[in-house]
Amino acid sequence: MRRRVHQVNGHKFMATYLRQPTYCSHCREFIWGVFGKQGYQCQVCTCVVHKRCHHLIVTACTCQNNTNKNDLKVTEQRFGINIPHKFSVHNYKVPTFCDHCGSLLWGIMRQGLQCKICKMNVHIRCQANVAPNCGVNSAELAKTLACMGLQPGSISPNSKLASRSSLRHQGKGSLKDNNGVSESSASKLGIKDLTFLRVLGKGSFGKVMLAKMKESGQLYAVKVLKKDVILQDDDVECTMTEKRILSLARNHPFLTKLYCCFQTPVSIAQAVESLLPDNCLACSK
Repeated sequence: MRRRVHQVNGHKFMATYLRQPTYCSHCREFIWGVFGKQGYQCQVCTCVVHKRCHHLIVTACTCQNNTNKNDLKVTEQRFGINIPHKFSVHNYKVPTFCDHCGSLLWGIMRQGLQCKICKMNVHIRCQANVAPNCGVNSAELAKTLACMGLQPGSISPNSKLASRSSLRHQGKGSLKDNNGVSESSASKLGIKDLTFLRVLGKGSFGKVMLAKMKESGQLYAVKVLKKDVILQDDDVECTMTEKRILSLARNHPFLTKLYCCFQTPVSIAQAVESLLPDNCLACSK
């Protein structure tokens, strides 16, 4: 499945697994984590940031080849940062990390480059990808823009984001079933109202189980997803998109339609085993 791309100021951030100790290029703090995808990395200029810092990037990506897009962004913004660095080869006596990609500057001598003015340390390969923001504290600038109610990428206020989120909530609340059952009434259903019969299929995103309603005896296909895996792979938006698509297929006779959604504090397997008697635990597995 294709990973989600977060586009901020020309950067194309994607959740990435970091194989070595790495520091964030925005807040200069260590990116913690051993398993899973610890941070976001731009697939164009290779800068690495925290997941919480990717929407605070003020500088634009330096590897954009389309000059028309750059000219359009300059006209949209009221200010621009164009202060080039003055890099020179430097010998580091202590372990030093790159301020752009966050990884260690390997070597014994002439490990990387250091700016003469702002003392920024980067790899030789990262010199062409560093934004011209010499002497500018990007973290403080992002905080100042946030206090003014502006986004780091443009001068548009955050009210646009609020309006989009409100439209999404309104769209979700307006979906109703044709049989007279709304989502509020369908949300009352839970795992106690179903009897799981067998596993229909498994995939990288989850598994589908065959279940029967205890009251009516109707058969349903229940798709089981693990919330921790969804958050780790940054697939929340993909899951919500799939839910909206299945909700739109209620009127079609040949497409699978969504009946209801619910969540449990524990995994489905643990919840099913807690409902079954002791002599049926082997059958549930």
